[in-house]
Amino acid sequence: MNVLDQVPPPSTRRLAVRVTKDAVRQIQGGHPWVFDGSVVSVSHDGAPGDLAVIFDADREFVAIGLYDPESPIRVRVLHQGKPANINPAWWLQCVDNAIDKRRVITARGDTTAYRLIHGENDAMSGLVVDRYGSTLVIKLYSTAWLPHLGAIVAALQKRMSPTAVILRFSRDVAGQETFGLREGSALVGELPSGPILFRESGLTFEADVVLGQKTGHFLDQRE
Repeated sequence: MNVLDQVPPPSTRRLAVRVTKDAVRQIQGGHPWVFDGSVVSVSHDGAPGDLAVIFDADREFVAIGLYDPESPIRVRVLHQGKPANINPAWWLQCVDNAIDKRRVITARGDTTAYRLIHGENDAMSGLVVDRYGSTLVIKLYSTAWLPHLGAIVAALQKRMSPTAVILRFSRDVAGQETFGLREGSALVGELPSGPILFRESGLTFEADVVLGQKTGHFLDQRE
């Protein structure tokens, strides 16, 4: 059995979340979070990772995102504007968009490690993916991503063909229910036997993607 099979899928019943006028303005301006204090009403109880459709006071669609009843960030916005379906094709398109943005790095040929998915910058708030050669490291900053992790990994495998995908948790996520998934475990392939070597602007570095800080290196810092 795939280790991801033990994670419950998101509910097929979407939550209807009505938010304040100020929250609507912020979302339409590009803010990726809806805080608990901005929520006026929720249609029913939801679990982390359930899809939340955000409406304004006139019941007009504002955005859709991942619901997290256990976090002050109640909804992490995935898309705002016109209604959209969040499905495997959606996640694949998100990965494609991220790959296109990073071509300026990969085109140089002298760098083999970089941040592929930048969380909020790639409309995937609370999730980052770092590439170290043929190894990908996913780090979660919210349990709302757990029900969608299988679809994310499938999209990454389809586009990147990694030899290994390693899962890392933030401190907050590590202290919550993760359905048997462990910090520093392999979702695809095997754990590396030691540090991974990678190149940055032609220079060789090493990263411990299992136990190191961040995902093993500070790939979010790039000029």
